[in-house]
Amino acid sequence: MRSVYLDASTPSAYYERSQLERLKITRRWWRKIGEYKVFISTLTLEEIKALENRERREAILSLLSNFSVLKITAPVKILSKNYIEAKIIPLKAFNDAVHLSIAVVNKINILLSWDFTHLVKKEIERKVNIYNITNGYSEIQITSPKELL
Repeated sequence: MRSVYLDASTPSAYYERSQLERLKITRRWWRKIGEYKVFISTLTLEEIKALENRERREAILSLLSNFSVLKITAPVKILSKNYIEAKIIPLKAFNDAVHLSIAVVNKINILLSWDFTHLVKKEIERKVNIYNITNGYSEIQITSPKELL
């Protein structure tokens, strides 16, 4: 069974009525969730808990209640800084570097995200995997729910 890590954008899209196509795709992927070992992190939860709309926040948190929660460890912090220093992820997107690092350090197969600015780009995935292979980390697939349907 392949493993998948969810940043906050994926479960958030499940209830994102302002982007109906993204909502539909996310819900279609969610029906296939049993095909994966799913992980989230303390950062995923923090980002969702910061949502102002209580009803939406609680609904999203209930979607995540059965998933394994990974922590931000010292190796995750180091790798996050390394991705920034290597100019793979910009400093202004530090949380994205942390999400990526959590997935890589924990040897997750796929990082699933709707973040097309800093994560879901073939060029970013290529740079991440070159860095990872060169530095003893495993490769990772960075993709959106649409690509896994």
